[in-house]
Amino acid sequence: MIRHLIKNNMKLMFRNPANLFLFIAGPLLVLSVLSSAFSSLLESYEKQEPFTVGYRLAEGSFYAAGMETLKTVAKEADVTFEEYPEGEPKELMDSHDFKVFVDFQEETCVIWKREDAKVEGQTVEYLLNTYVLEADRGKLKFMTAMAGQGNPLPSAGESMEEEAMDNPPQEEFSLDLRRPEFMPAINSTDYYGIVEVVYFGWCALVCAAGILGNEKKYGIRKKYQVAGMSQLQVYLGRLIPMFLVVLICEAIAAVISATILDVHWGDFLQSAVVMILMVLAASAFELMLYALTDSMVLSIILSFSIVWVWGFFGGTFETYIFSSAPKQLKLLSPIYYGNRALTELSCMGHSDFVVSSLLVSAGMVIGCSALAVLFGMARKRG
Repeated sequence: MIRHLIKNNMKLMFRNPANLFLFIAGPLLVLSVLSSAFSSLLESYEKQEPFTVGYRLAEGSFYAAGMETLKTVAKEADVTFEEYPEGEPKELMDSHDFKVFVDFQEETCVIWKREDAKVEGQTVEYLLNTYVLEADRGKLKFMTAMAGQGNPLPSAGESMEEEAMDNPPQEEFSLDLRRPEFMPAINSTDYYGIVEVVYFGWCALVCAAGILGNEKKYGIRKKYQVAGMSQLQVYLGRLIPMFLVVLICEAIAAVISATILDVHWGDFLQSAVVMILMVLAASAFELMLYALTDSMVLSIILSFSIVWVWGFFGGTFETYIFSSAPKQLKLLSPIYYGNRALTELSCMGHSDFVVSSLLVSAGMVIGCSALAVLFGMARKRG
């Protein structure tokens, strides 16, 4: 009996042209608009390339003692320091095509940078700030060591810097430089080609709206009871065809986006598993809302509202990369896990969010399915 119910429901869903338009054409149309609108924004999200910094070091400069350490650490961050003792900074920048030039004076330094080199300038500022912080810590350790050994501290007219230069510390100078993980750039076509397919998959209730409405309108539920079908069988007779139809339509949209729009989906197996479980989770969640409300209109309103909020914080409209929303809110959205897993698979080939997405989706399938069956049983008894 349940096999016939699944087969018939699938036929009815595929015959509805609105389903084909929504789940195939819908994502393609929206991704075309958003990818064009946000193309310049995502193109600016690029990893910093190695660059060279010119510098001039004044005689007796505070920076002289640790200059070699600074250059070594900077090299690890793909920044090369080259010394030019003669010439004006602006002229040297023009003649050697430097984006940044540093003039190390006796106690201070001046950073020259071009208007189009904000990232490079911030990198050099970070390096120099780290240098100064570590140098100050080194001086403090040096003065503490002197006091502990019974040596006199600098007099009122003698600065700490002068004392430190006259009696340099024996410890090797080091910089605590930290480099955060960087996600490679992803273009707007790849990003929105993925996240819009995901988003429309979460609107799965529309696919079964006609069938569920007719069940209530024509009293088909009573026929299920006469046929001896359990509430679980009735639920699976709705869930499975709804899930399969949405999944097939979304797969067609993904294939079209990959072949015609050149969207890169990354690792096929992992992306497919993430997408399959998300569509199943969406179907179970929306059938749970329908079982709770027993009203198609109210269920669609609730579904669209909740999914829109999840999409807003999950990166469907504004990319989660540039979103200013707190990460705690993003983590409350199941769409965020899927979007991040799929986009990272696209641009990096791997993602730590694959497992998280699978666990969240699986948890929703189990929890929402159990609630949907319980709500159906309670309404049947009432």
